[in-house]
Amino acid sequence: MTEQEFISRADHAWKKQDWKECLDCYAEAIRINPHSIASAKREMVLKIIKFYNKDMLNP
Repeated sequence: MTEQEFISRADHAWKKQDWKECLDCYAEAIRINPHSIASAKREMVLKIIKFYNKDMLNP
């Protein structure tokens, strides 16, 4: 697969909130091209996963 195919697959996984597939596909795109836009997108996914808001846990 090409870099763009991995990015498209990751974008589709993002819409389904399949974070593992999304991160894996972005990682493969980055492996193919280290200067890919996938690195920025992967960082955004990691921020989403790590987001913690204590107010949402205390209704």
